Amino acid sequence: MAFFSPRFFAAVIFAACPCGALAASALYDANPPPRPRLLIDYYHHEKASTRIGNYIISGSWSDNVGRYGLNDFVHTNSFDPVLIGLEKDFAIQLLDDAPYSEAVLANTDVAFLLNPDNPRLNPKAVILTDGEIAALQRFVRNGGSLLVMTNSGGRGDEDFEGVQLRKLLHGFGLDCNQDDTHYSDNVVGDGHPYFYDVPIFHYGAGCTLQILPKAEQPTVLMENYSDAGYPERHVRGPGMVLVRPGKGKVLLVGDTGSWTGNMSRPWAENERVLKQLFRYLKRDQGVVPARWTAGTSLTYEMTASELDMVPVRNSLSELPRPLHRAFSPRPITNIPFLEASARIEVRCREVSAQQAAKLDARIRDFRWFDRAADAPVEQHVQLLASRQGKVSGLEASEDHARWLAPDLSVLVALLPVDGLRPGDRWESVEPLRVPTVLGADLPAVKPVTIEIVYARDETIGGKACRVLRAEGEVWLSEIGVRAEDILPVTEARRAGGSRYEFFHPRGGKLMFRREQWVEAATGVVVKARTQCRSLLWLHDIRRPVPANNADKDNEMIVSLAHVVNFALVPATASSAGTGR
Repeated sequence: MAFFSPRFFAAVIFAACPCGALAASALYDANPPPRPRLLIDYYHHEKASTRIGNYIISGSWSDNVGRYGLNDFVHTNSFDPVLIGLEKDFAIQLLDDAPYSEAVLANTDVAFLLNPDNPRLNPKAVILTDGEIAALQRFVRNGGSLLVMTNSGGRGDEDFEGVQLRKLLHGFGLDCNQDDTHYSDNVVGDGHPYFYDVPIFHYGAGCTLQILPKAEQPTVLMENYSDAGYPERHVRGPGMVLVRPGKGKVLLVGDTGSWTGNMSRPWAENERVLKQLFRYLKRDQGVVPARWTAGTSLTYEMTASELDMVPVRNSLSELPRPLHRAFSPRPITNIPFLEASARIEVRCREVSAQQAAKLDARIRDFRWFDRAADAPVEQHVQLLASRQGKVSGLEASEDHARWLAPDLSVLVALLPVDGLRPGDRWESVEPLRVPTVLGADLPAVKPVTIEIVYARDETIGGKACRVLRAEGEVWLSEIGVRAEDILPVTEARRAGGSRYEFFHPRGGKLMFRREQWVEAATGVVVKARTQCRSLLWLHDIRRPVPANNADKDNEMIVSLAHVVNFALVPATASSAGTGR
Protein backbone atom coordinates (compact mmCIF):
# COMPACT_ATOMS: atom_id res chain seq x y z
CA MET A 1 0.00 0.00 0.00
CA ALA A 2 1.45 3.35 -1.02
CA PHE A 3 1.96 6.26 1.37
CA PHE A 4 -0.77 8.90 1.61
CA SER A 5 -0.79 12.23 3.43
CA PRO A 6 -2.71 12.88 6.67
CA ARG A 7 -4.96 15.32 4.79
CA PHE A 8 -5.87 12.68 2.23
CA PHE A 9 -6.23 10.19 5.06
CA ALA A 10 -8.80 12.38 6.81
CA ALA A 11 -10.71 12.97 3.58
CA VAL A 12 -11.04 9.25 2.95
CA ILE A 13 -12.27 8.66 6.52
CA PHE A 14 -15.11 11.15 6.00
CA ALA A 15 -15.98 9.99 2.50
CA ALA A 16 -16.06 6.33 3.52
CA CYS A 17 -18.43 6.91 6.42
CA PRO A 18 -22.19 7.21 5.65
CA CYS A 19 -22.53 9.71 8.47
CA GLY A 20 -20.97 12.31 6.19
CA ALA A 21 -24.19 12.46 4.18
CA LEU A 22 -26.14 13.25 7.32
CA ALA A 23 -24.10 16.31 8.22
CA ALA A 24 -26.11 18.64 5.96
CA SER A 25 -29.52 17.60 7.32
CA ALA A 26 -31.20 18.41 10.62
CA LEU A 27 -30.42 15.49 12.88
CA TYR A 28 -32.63 16.74 15.69
CA ASP A 29 -34.50 19.80 16.84
CA ALA A 30 -31.92 22.29 18.12
CA ASN A 31 -34.66 23.91 20.22
CA PRO A 32 -36.37 21.06 22.10
CA PRO A 33 -39.43 21.69 24.26
CA PRO A 34 -38.75 23.32 27.62
CA ARG A 35 -37.89 21.02 30.50
CA PRO A 36 -40.81 20.00 32.74
CA ARG A 37 -41.17 22.25 35.79
CA LEU A 38 -40.49 20.53 39.11
CA LEU A 39 -41.74 22.26 42.26
CA ILE A 40 -40.03 21.07 45.48
CA ASP A 41 -42.08 21.74 48.61
CA TYR A 42 -40.13 23.45 51.41
CA TYR A 43 -43.25 25.13 52.74
CA HIS A 44 -44.26 21.99 54.64
CA HIS A 45 -40.69 20.95 55.41
CA GLU A 46 -38.26 23.08 57.42
CA LYS A 47 -35.18 24.42 55.68
CA ALA A 48 -31.72 24.20 57.21
CA SER A 49 -31.34 26.55 60.19
CA THR A 50 -28.78 25.00 62.58
CA ARG A 51 -25.67 27.14 63.05
CA ILE A 52 -22.27 25.50 63.35
CA GLY A 53 -19.67 28.04 64.37
CA ASN A 54 -19.73 31.41 62.67
CA TYR A 55 -20.09 30.48 59.03
CA ILE A 56 -22.05 27.22 58.58
CA ILE A 57 -25.82 26.82 58.46
CA SER A 58 -26.95 23.20 58.26
CA GLY A 59 -29.84 20.88 59.01
CA SER A 60 -30.46 19.51 62.48
CA TRP A 61 -28.13 16.80 63.78
CA SER A 62 -30.43 15.72 66.61
CA ASP A 63 -33.87 15.41 64.98
CA ASN A 64 -35.62 15.69 61.63
CA VAL A 65 -35.96 19.49 61.64
CA GLY A 66 -34.24 20.99 58.64
CA ARG A 67 -32.77 17.70 57.47
CA TYR A 68 -32.96 17.00 53.74
CA GLY A 69 -32.16 20.64 53.14
CA LEU A 70 -30.78 22.36 50.05
CA ASN A 71 -27.50 24.20 49.58
CA ASP A 72 -26.21 22.28 52.58
CA PHE A 73 -22.97 20.54 51.64
CA VAL A 74 -22.18 19.87 55.30
CA HIS A 75 -25.03 17.61 56.36
CA THR A 76 -24.88 13.98 55.18
CA ASN A 77 -28.64 14.16 54.48
CA SER A 78 -28.42 17.20 52.24
CA PHE A 79 -30.85 16.98 49.31
CA ASP A 80 -28.40 18.65 46.93
CA PRO A 81 -27.57 15.33 45.17
CA VAL A 82 -31.15 15.39 43.89
CA LEU A 83 -30.71 18.85 42.34
CA ILE A 84 -27.41 17.81 40.77
CA GLY A 85 -28.91 14.58 39.42
CA LEU A 86 -32.05 16.17 37.95
CA GLU A 87 -30.98 19.59 36.72
CA LYS A 88 -30.64 18.42 33.09
CA ASP A 89 -34.10 16.86 33.03
CA PHE A 90 -36.17 19.40 34.95
CA ALA A 91 -36.48 23.13 35.56
CA ILE A 92 -36.48 23.12 39.37
CA GLN A 93 -38.27 25.65 41.59
CA LEU A 94 -38.98 25.83 45.33
CA LEU A 95 -42.28 26.24 47.13
CA ASP A 96 -41.06 27.96 50.29
CA ASP A 97 -43.31 30.90 51.10
CA ALA A 98 -46.86 30.01 50.05
CA PRO A 99 -49.28 27.07 50.27
CA TYR A 100 -50.45 25.01 47.30
CA SER A 101 -53.09 26.79 45.27
CA GLU A 102 -54.48 26.86 41.75
CA ALA A 103 -52.18 29.79 40.93
CA VAL A 104 -49.04 28.10 42.30
CA LEU A 105 -49.74 24.84 40.47
CA ALA A 106 -50.78 26.49 37.20
CA ASN A 107 -47.19 26.64 35.93
CA THR A 108 -46.09 23.32 37.41
CA ASP A 109 -45.67 19.90 35.79
CA VAL A 110 -44.50 17.96 38.87
CA ALA A 111 -45.24 18.82 42.52
CA PHE A 112 -42.85 17.19 45.00
CA LEU A 113 -44.02 16.92 48.63
CA LEU A 114 -40.93 16.06 50.65
CA ASN A 115 -41.35 14.27 54.01
CA PRO A 116 -43.65 16.91 55.61
CA ASP A 117 -42.61 17.88 59.12
CA ASN A 118 -44.28 16.25 62.11
CA PRO A 119 -45.52 18.90 64.60
CA ARG A 120 -44.49 16.55 67.42
CA LEU A 121 -40.85 17.09 66.31
CA ASN A 122 -41.16 20.61 64.93
CA PRO A 123 -43.71 22.83 66.71
CA LYS A 124 -43.41 25.33 63.83
CA ALA A 125 -44.44 22.74 61.25
CA VAL A 126 -46.85 23.99 58.57
CA ILE A 127 -49.53 21.35 58.06
CA LEU A 128 -51.26 20.58 54.76
CA THR A 129 -54.73 22.15 54.76
CA ASP A 130 -57.88 20.65 53.28
CA GLY A 131 -57.78 23.42 50.67
CA GLU A 132 -54.28 22.44 49.61
CA ILE A 133 -55.30 18.79 49.41
CA ALA A 134 -58.21 19.72 47.13
CA ALA A 135 -55.92 21.84 44.94
CA LEU A 136 -53.45 18.96 44.59
CA GLN A 137 -56.24 16.53 43.73
CA ARG A 138 -57.53 18.80 40.96
CA PHE A 139 -53.95 19.36 39.73
CA VAL A 140 -53.39 15.62 39.34
CA ARG A 141 -56.72 14.79 37.77
CA ASN A 142 -56.18 17.53 35.19
CA GLY A 143 -52.85 16.01 34.10
CA GLY A 144 -50.22 17.05 36.65
CA SER A 145 -47.89 14.71 38.53
CA LEU A 146 -47.47 14.51 42.29
CA LEU A 147 -44.50 12.87 44.02
CA VAL A 148 -44.70 12.21 47.77
CA MET A 149 -41.64 10.97 49.71
CA THR A 150 -41.88 9.87 53.32
CA ASN A 151 -39.58 7.97 55.68
CA SER A 152 -39.69 5.01 58.03
CA GLY A 153 -42.99 5.09 59.87
CA GLY A 154 -42.95 5.81 63.59
CA ARG A 155 -39.17 6.04 63.86
CA GLY A 156 -38.45 8.74 66.47
CA ASP A 157 -36.44 11.45 64.70
CA GLU A 158 -37.57 10.54 61.16
CA ASP A 159 -41.34 10.45 61.57
CA PHE A 160 -43.52 12.58 59.27
CA GLU A 161 -46.87 14.31 59.68
CA GLY A 162 -49.47 11.60 59.29
CA VAL A 163 -53.02 12.94 59.57
CA GLN A 164 -53.32 15.38 56.65
CA LEU A 165 -50.74 13.56 54.56
CA ARG A 166 -52.74 10.37 54.84
CA LYS A 167 -55.89 12.26 53.90
CA LEU A 168 -54.11 13.32 50.72
CA LEU A 169 -52.76 9.82 49.99
CA HIS A 170 -56.04 8.04 50.77
CA GLY A 171 -57.70 10.22 48.15
CA PHE A 172 -55.48 8.52 45.59
CA GLY A 173 -55.79 5.01 47.05
CA LEU A 174 -52.39 4.91 48.79
CA ASP A 175 -51.03 4.73 52.33
CA CYS A 176 -47.76 4.31 54.27
CA ASN A 177 -47.15 1.48 56.72
CA GLN A 178 -45.80 2.12 60.20
CA ASP A 179 -42.70 0.00 59.66
CA ASP A 180 -38.96 0.36 59.03
CA THR A 181 -36.88 -1.45 56.41
CA HIS A 182 -33.72 -0.23 58.13
CA TYR A 183 -30.70 0.25 55.82
CA SER A 184 -31.34 -2.27 53.07
CA ASP A 185 -29.54 -3.31 49.90
CA ASN A 186 -32.17 -4.42 47.38
CA VAL A 187 -31.08 -6.56 44.43
CA VAL A 188 -32.56 -5.27 41.16
CA GLY A 189 -30.46 -6.87 38.40
CA ASP A 190 -31.17 -7.56 34.73
CA GLY A 191 -34.68 -7.83 33.34
CA HIS A 192 -36.38 -5.60 35.92
CA PRO A 193 -39.57 -4.16 34.39
CA TYR A 194 -39.12 -0.56 35.59
CA PHE A 195 -35.39 0.08 36.23
CA TYR A 196 -32.24 -0.88 34.35
CA ASP A 197 -28.45 -0.86 34.77
CA VAL A 198 -29.06 -1.14 38.52
CA PRO A 199 -27.56 -4.23 40.18
CA ILE A 200 -28.31 -2.97 43.72
CA PHE A 201 -30.50 -0.17 45.07
CA HIS A 202 -30.06 0.98 48.68
CA TYR A 203 -33.32 1.74 50.47
CA GLY A 204 -32.21 3.89 53.39
CA ALA A 205 -34.47 3.17 56.38
CA GLY A 206 -37.84 3.69 54.76
CA CYS A 207 -41.32 2.26 55.13
CA THR A 208 -43.37 -0.04 52.93
CA LEU A 209 -46.55 1.14 51.20
CA GLN A 210 -50.17 0.07 50.87
CA ILE A 211 -52.33 0.07 47.75
CA LEU A 212 -55.97 0.69 48.75
CA PRO A 213 -59.02 -0.50 46.77
CA LYS A 214 -59.72 2.91 45.22
CA ALA A 215 -56.23 3.19 43.63
CA GLU A 216 -56.46 3.74 39.86
CA GLN A 217 -54.12 1.68 37.65
CA PRO A 218 -51.62 0.97 40.44
CA THR A 219 -48.10 -0.17 39.50
CA VAL A 220 -45.48 -1.31 41.99
CA LEU A 221 -42.27 0.06 40.50
CA MET A 222 -40.08 -1.60 43.11
CA GLU A 223 -40.46 -3.98 46.02
CA ASN A 224 -38.24 -3.23 49.02
CA TYR A 225 -37.23 -5.36 51.96
CA SER A 226 -35.21 -5.16 55.14
CA ASP A 227 -31.55 -6.05 55.16
CA ALA A 228 -30.78 -9.62 56.24
CA GLY A 229 -28.51 -8.21 58.94
CA TYR A 230 -31.56 -6.90 60.83
CA PRO A 231 -33.82 -9.93 61.29
CA GLU A 232 -35.72 -8.28 64.12
CA ARG A 233 -36.81 -5.59 61.67
CA HIS A 234 -37.78 -7.90 58.84
CA VAL A 235 -40.33 -6.22 56.59
CA ARG A 236 -41.07 -6.52 52.89
CA GLY A 237 -43.45 -4.77 50.52
CA PRO A 238 -43.89 -2.07 47.89
CA GLY A 239 -41.42 0.79 48.28
CA MET A 240 -42.36 2.77 45.15
CA VAL A 241 -45.92 2.84 43.80
CA LEU A 242 -47.36 4.72 40.82
CA VAL A 243 -51.08 5.37 40.31
CA ARG A 244 -52.88 7.23 37.53
CA PRO A 245 -55.89 9.21 38.77
CA GLY A 246 -57.71 10.98 35.98
CA LYS A 247 -55.20 12.39 33.48
CA GLY A 248 -52.31 12.62 35.95
CA LYS A 249 -49.92 10.53 38.02
CA VAL A 250 -49.14 10.10 41.72
CA LEU A 251 -45.88 8.46 42.76
CA LEU A 252 -45.38 7.50 46.41
CA VAL A 253 -41.89 6.58 47.67
CA GLY A 254 -41.43 5.31 51.22
CA ASP A 255 -37.93 6.66 51.81
CA THR A 256 -36.26 10.06 51.59
CA GLY A 257 -32.76 9.14 52.73
CA SER A 258 -32.16 7.01 49.63
CA TRP A 259 -31.46 10.25 47.76
CA THR A 260 -28.98 11.85 50.16
CA GLY A 261 -25.75 10.35 51.51
CA ASN A 262 -26.90 6.91 50.40
CA MET A 263 -26.34 7.95 46.78
CA SER A 264 -22.62 7.71 47.55
CA ARG A 265 -22.60 4.02 48.44
CA PRO A 266 -20.11 2.57 45.91
CA TRP A 267 -21.84 -0.81 45.67
CA ALA A 268 -25.27 0.64 44.86
CA GLU A 269 -26.69 2.66 41.94
CA ASN A 270 -29.11 5.05 43.64
CA GLU A 271 -28.38 7.94 41.30
CA ARG A 272 -29.50 5.89 38.30
CA VAL A 273 -32.69 4.93 40.15
CA LEU A 274 -33.28 8.60 41.01
CA LYS A 275 -33.09 9.76 37.39
CA GLN A 276 -35.18 6.87 36.11
CA LEU A 277 -37.76 7.29 38.88
CA PHE A 278 -38.39 10.97 38.14
CA ARG A 279 -38.90 10.28 34.43
CA TYR A 280 -42.08 8.37 35.33
CA LEU A 281 -43.53 11.72 36.41
CA LYS A 282 -43.48 13.18 32.91
CA ARG A 283 -46.89 13.57 31.33
CA ASP A 284 -47.96 10.54 29.33
CA GLN A 285 -47.14 10.95 25.62
CA GLY A 286 -48.24 7.46 24.61
CA VAL A 287 -44.70 6.13 24.13
CA VAL A 288 -44.59 2.32 24.26
CA PRO A 289 -41.71 -0.13 23.82
CA ALA A 290 -42.19 -3.34 21.84
CA ARG A 291 -44.29 -6.00 23.54
CA TRP A 292 -43.09 -9.53 22.84
CA THR A 293 -45.06 -12.75 23.17
CA ALA A 294 -43.63 -16.25 23.00
CA GLY A 295 -43.22 -17.47 19.42
CA THR A 296 -43.31 -14.05 17.71
CA SER A 297 -40.37 -13.00 15.57
CA LEU A 298 -38.86 -10.17 13.53
CA THR A 299 -36.44 -10.58 10.63
CA TYR A 300 -33.78 -8.05 9.65
CA GLU A 301 -31.41 -7.70 6.70
CA MET A 302 -27.94 -6.78 7.96
CA THR A 303 -25.04 -5.22 6.08
CA ALA A 304 -21.66 -4.40 7.61
CA SER A 305 -18.60 -2.66 6.23
CA GLU A 306 -15.18 -1.83 7.57
CA LEU A 307 -12.37 0.36 6.24
CA ASP A 308 -8.94 -0.26 7.77
CA MET A 309 -6.34 2.41 7.10
CA VAL A 310 -2.74 1.83 8.13
CA PRO A 311 0.12 3.95 6.69
CA VAL A 312 2.50 2.00 4.47
CA ARG A 313 5.38 2.99 6.75
CA ASN A 314 3.64 1.18 9.62
CA SER A 315 4.70 -2.49 9.46
CA LEU A 316 1.10 -3.52 10.31
CA SER A 317 0.26 -2.66 6.69
CA GLU A 318 2.10 -5.85 5.67
CA LEU A 319 -0.37 -8.15 7.44
CA PRO A 320 -2.16 -10.60 5.11
CA ARG A 321 -5.87 -9.83 4.74
CA PRO A 322 -7.44 -12.73 2.83
CA LEU A 323 -11.03 -11.60 3.35
CA HIS A 324 -10.48 -7.95 2.36
CA ARG A 325 -10.62 -6.17 -0.95
CA ALA A 326 -8.81 -3.00 -1.93
CA PHE A 327 -10.29 0.47 -2.34
CA SER A 328 -8.00 2.34 -4.76
CA PRO A 329 -8.85 6.04 -4.89
CA ARG A 330 -5.63 6.63 -6.86
CA PRO A 331 -3.20 4.30 -8.65
CA ILE A 332 -0.63 4.04 -5.87
CA THR A 333 -3.10 3.79 -2.97
CA ASN A 334 -4.90 0.59 -1.93
CA ILE A 335 -6.97 0.72 1.24
CA PRO A 336 -8.32 -2.63 2.54
CA PHE A 337 -12.02 -2.82 3.21
CA LEU A 338 -14.42 -5.54 4.26
CA GLU A 339 -18.11 -6.21 3.68
CA ALA A 340 -20.49 -8.68 5.25
CA SER A 341 -24.21 -9.40 5.07
CA ALA A 342 -26.66 -11.70 6.80
CA ARG A 343 -30.30 -12.28 7.57
CA ILE A 344 -31.14 -12.13 11.27
CA GLU A 345 -34.29 -13.67 12.71
CA VAL A 346 -35.08 -12.47 16.23
CA ARG A 347 -37.51 -14.86 17.91
CA CYS A 348 -39.08 -14.62 21.37
CA ARG A 349 -38.65 -17.89 23.26
CA GLU A 350 -40.52 -16.91 26.42
CA VAL A 351 -41.63 -13.96 28.52
CA SER A 352 -40.90 -13.91 32.26
CA ALA A 353 -43.23 -12.89 35.07
CA GLN A 354 -41.41 -9.51 35.07
CA GLN A 355 -42.30 -9.09 31.34
CA ALA A 356 -38.70 -9.65 30.20
CA ALA A 357 -38.45 -11.37 26.82
CA LYS A 358 -35.84 -14.06 26.23
CA LEU A 359 -34.84 -13.57 22.60
CA ASP A 360 -32.87 -15.73 20.19
CA ALA A 361 -31.21 -14.00 17.23
CA ARG A 362 -30.49 -16.60 14.55
CA ILE A 363 -27.82 -15.61 12.01
CA ARG A 364 -28.61 -16.93 8.54
CA ASP A 365 -26.86 -16.69 5.16
CA PHE A 366 -23.77 -14.92 6.54
CA ARG A 367 -21.49 -13.75 3.71
CA TRP A 368 -18.15 -12.01 3.32
CA PHE A 369 -18.83 -9.90 0.25
CA ASP A 370 -20.76 -12.28 -2.06
CA ARG A 371 -19.13 -15.46 -0.74
CA ALA A 372 -21.09 -17.61 1.66
CA ALA A 373 -19.11 -18.13 4.84
CA ASP A 374 -18.47 -21.62 6.12
CA ALA A 375 -20.94 -22.21 8.95
CA PRO A 376 -21.25 -25.91 9.82
CA VAL A 377 -23.54 -25.15 12.78
CA GLU A 378 -26.31 -22.64 13.32
CA GLN A 379 -25.18 -19.27 14.64
CA HIS A 380 -27.17 -17.77 17.50
CA VAL A 381 -27.07 -14.83 19.88
CA GLN A 382 -29.15 -15.05 23.06
CA LEU A 383 -30.32 -11.82 24.71
CA LEU A 384 -32.77 -10.59 27.32
CA ALA A 385 -35.04 -7.60 26.60
CA SER A 386 -36.75 -6.04 29.61
CA ARG A 387 -40.24 -4.58 29.56
CA GLN A 388 -38.64 -1.18 28.89
CA GLY A 389 -36.52 -2.53 26.03
CA LYS A 390 -33.23 -2.71 27.93
CA VAL A 391 -31.04 -5.45 26.44
CA SER A 392 -28.74 -7.51 28.66
CA GLY A 393 -27.22 -10.97 28.84
CA LEU A 394 -25.82 -11.12 25.29
CA GLU A 395 -24.37 -14.57 24.64
CA ALA A 396 -23.14 -15.75 21.23
CA SER A 397 -22.53 -19.35 20.17
CA GLU A 398 -20.16 -19.22 17.17
CA ASP A 399 -17.66 -16.90 15.46
CA HIS A 400 -20.01 -15.07 13.08
CA ALA A 401 -22.54 -14.57 15.86
CA ARG A 402 -19.81 -13.31 18.20
CA TRP A 403 -18.58 -10.94 15.48
CA LEU A 404 -22.08 -9.46 15.14
CA ALA A 405 -23.17 -9.59 18.80
CA PRO A 406 -21.84 -6.13 19.88
CA ASP A 407 -24.26 -4.44 17.47
CA LEU A 408 -27.38 -6.54 18.03
CA SER A 409 -28.68 -4.66 21.07
CA VAL A 410 -29.67 -1.89 18.65
CA LEU A 411 -32.50 -4.14 17.39
CA VAL A 412 -34.46 -3.44 20.59
CA ALA A 413 -35.29 0.15 21.55
CA LEU A 414 -34.94 1.30 25.16
CA LEU A 415 -38.03 3.46 25.77
CA PRO A 416 -38.01 3.72 29.57
CA VAL A 417 -41.23 5.70 30.23
CA ASP A 418 -44.42 6.78 28.46
CA GLY A 419 -43.70 10.51 28.82
CA LEU A 420 -40.77 10.84 26.39
CA ARG A 421 -40.76 13.85 24.03
CA PRO A 422 -38.35 14.94 21.26
CA GLY A 423 -35.30 16.41 22.94
CA ASP A 424 -35.46 14.10 25.97
CA ARG A 425 -32.29 12.21 26.96
CA TRP A 426 -31.60 9.15 29.07
CA GLU A 427 -28.50 7.13 29.87
CA SER A 428 -27.80 3.47 29.20
CA VAL A 429 -24.79 1.20 29.60
CA GLU A 430 -24.28 -0.40 26.19
CA PRO A 431 -21.68 -2.76 24.68
CA LEU A 432 -19.50 -0.90 22.17
CA ARG A 433 -17.38 -2.58 19.53
CA VAL A 434 -13.69 -1.67 19.40
CA PRO A 435 -12.61 -2.28 15.75
CA THR A 436 -9.54 -4.42 15.17
CA VAL A 437 -6.60 -4.07 12.78
CA LEU A 438 -7.89 -7.17 10.99
CA GLY A 439 -11.59 -6.39 10.64
CA ALA A 440 -12.69 -10.03 10.54
CA ASP A 441 -11.20 -10.72 13.97
CA LEU A 442 -13.53 -10.92 16.94
CA PRO A 443 -13.64 -7.40 18.38
CA ALA A 444 -13.07 -6.32 21.94
CA VAL A 445 -16.37 -5.22 23.51
CA LYS A 446 -16.47 -2.58 26.25
CA PRO A 447 -19.46 -1.40 28.31
CA VAL A 448 -19.84 2.35 27.92
CA THR A 449 -22.42 4.69 29.44
CA ILE A 450 -24.05 6.48 26.51
CA GLU A 451 -26.70 9.18 26.37
CA ILE A 452 -29.67 8.38 24.14
CA VAL A 453 -31.63 11.30 22.73
CA TYR A 454 -35.12 11.20 21.26
CA ALA A 455 -33.97 13.20 18.26
CA ARG A 456 -37.09 13.70 16.15
CA ASP A 457 -40.12 12.09 14.53
CA GLU A 458 -39.80 10.77 10.99
CA THR A 459 -41.79 8.64 8.55
CA ILE A 460 -40.04 5.51 7.26
CA GLY A 461 -41.80 3.32 4.71
CA GLY A 462 -45.14 4.88 5.58
CA LYS A 463 -44.65 4.28 9.31
CA ALA A 464 -44.50 7.08 11.87
CA CYS A 465 -41.22 6.55 13.73
CA ARG A 466 -39.33 7.99 16.67
CA VAL A 467 -35.65 8.52 15.89
CA LEU A 468 -33.34 7.67 18.79
CA ARG A 469 -29.67 8.57 18.60
CA ALA A 470 -26.59 8.26 20.77
CA GLU A 471 -23.12 9.46 19.88
CA GLY A 472 -19.88 10.40 21.52
CA GLU A 473 -16.20 9.69 21.83
CA VAL A 474 -14.01 8.30 24.57
CA TRP A 475 -10.28 7.78 25.14
CA LEU A 476 -9.39 4.13 24.71
CA SER A 477 -7.62 4.13 28.06
CA GLU A 478 -10.83 5.26 29.82
CA ILE A 479 -12.63 2.07 28.80
CA GLY A 480 -9.65 -0.22 29.38
CA VAL A 481 -8.66 -0.87 25.76
CA ARG A 482 -5.09 -2.12 25.33
CA ALA A 483 -3.03 -2.45 22.18
CA GLU A 484 -3.50 -6.23 22.47
CA ASP A 485 -7.26 -5.77 22.02
CA ILE A 486 -6.74 -4.25 18.57
CA LEU A 487 -3.83 -6.32 17.24
CA PRO A 488 -4.23 -9.72 15.54
CA VAL A 489 -4.13 -12.62 17.99
CA THR A 490 -0.91 -13.93 16.43
CA GLU A 491 0.78 -10.63 17.28
CA ALA A 492 -0.87 -9.94 20.64
CA ARG A 493 0.08 -13.41 21.89
CA ARG A 494 3.41 -13.64 20.11
CA ALA A 495 6.16 -15.62 21.85
CA GLY A 496 8.57 -13.07 23.23
CA GLY A 497 5.88 -10.39 23.50
CA SER A 498 4.10 -8.06 21.11
CA ARG A 499 6.17 -5.78 18.89
CA TYR A 500 3.59 -2.97 19.06
CA GLU A 501 2.38 -0.60 21.75
CA PHE A 502 0.31 2.56 22.01
CA PHE A 503 2.55 5.58 21.52
CA HIS A 504 0.71 7.38 24.36
CA PRO A 505 -1.02 5.86 27.42
CA ARG A 506 -4.39 7.17 26.17
CA GLY A 507 -3.98 5.05 23.04
CA GLY A 508 -6.38 7.05 20.92
CA LYS A 509 -10.12 7.70 20.68
CA LEU A 510 -13.16 5.61 19.96
CA MET A 511 -15.93 7.59 18.24
CA PHE A 512 -19.40 6.08 18.03
CA ARG A 513 -22.90 6.78 16.77
CA ARG A 514 -25.96 4.61 17.32
CA GLU A 515 -29.30 5.31 15.58
CA GLN A 516 -32.70 3.62 15.72
CA TRP A 517 -35.91 4.32 13.83
CA VAL A 518 -38.68 2.99 16.10
CA GLU A 519 -42.27 2.59 14.94
CA ALA A 520 -44.33 4.81 17.23
CA ALA A 521 -47.39 2.55 17.28
CA THR A 522 -45.60 -0.69 18.20
CA GLY A 523 -42.16 0.22 19.60
CA VAL A 524 -40.55 -2.06 16.98
CA VAL A 525 -37.20 -1.04 15.46
CA VAL A 526 -37.72 -0.76 11.69
CA LYS A 527 -34.22 0.50 10.84
CA ALA A 528 -31.00 0.85 12.80
CA ARG A 529 -27.38 1.76 12.29
CA THR A 530 -24.26 1.57 14.42
CA GLN A 531 -21.01 3.32 13.52
CA CYS A 532 -17.69 3.31 15.30
CA ARG A 533 -14.17 4.40 14.49
CA SER A 534 -10.93 4.04 16.39
CA LEU A 535 -8.24 6.61 15.64
CA LEU A 536 -5.04 5.57 17.38
CA TRP A 537 -1.25 5.65 17.31
CA LEU A 538 0.46 2.22 17.20
CA HIS A 539 4.25 2.22 17.53
CA ASP A 540 6.49 -0.60 16.29
CA ILE A 541 8.94 -0.82 19.19
CA ARG A 542 11.64 -2.10 16.85
CA ARG A 543 11.83 1.37 15.31
CA PRO A 544 12.95 4.68 16.80
CA VAL A 545 10.26 7.26 17.50
CA PRO A 546 10.22 9.87 14.69
CA ALA A 547 11.45 13.34 15.63
CA ASN A 548 8.47 15.39 14.37
CA ASN A 549 4.70 15.04 14.49
CA ALA A 550 4.23 14.68 10.74
CA ASP A 551 6.52 11.66 10.68
CA LYS A 552 4.84 10.23 13.78
CA ASP A 553 1.48 10.43 12.01
CA ASN A 554 2.80 9.00 8.77
CA GLU A 555 4.24 6.00 10.59
CA MET A 556 1.86 5.35 13.51
CA ILE A 557 -1.64 6.71 12.87
CA VAL A 558 -4.25 4.00 12.30
CA SER A 559 -7.96 4.48 11.56
CA LEU A 560 -10.40 1.59 11.84
CA ALA A 561 -13.97 2.42 10.79
CA HIS A 562 -16.91 0.01 11.16
CA VAL A 563 -20.55 0.55 10.04
CA VAL A 564 -23.51 -1.84 10.47
CA ASN A 565 -27.02 -1.30 9.05
CA PHE A 566 -30.20 -3.22 9.87
CA ALA A 567 -33.52 -3.07 8.01
CA LEU A 568 -36.70 -4.82 9.10
CA VAL A 569 -38.14 -7.18 6.49
CA PRO A 570 -41.64 -5.67 5.94
CA ALA A 571 -43.54 -8.95 6.09
CA THR A 572 -42.61 -9.34 9.76
CA ALA A 573 -43.24 -5.75 10.86
CA SER A 574 -46.30 -6.65 12.93
CA SER A 575 -44.93 -9.85 14.50
CA ALA A 576 -44.16 -8.30 17.89
CA GLY A 577 -47.13 -7.46 20.07
CA THR A 578 -47.96 -4.01 21.35
CA GLY A 579 -49.62 -2.56 24.37
CA ARG A 580 -48.69 -1.31 27.78
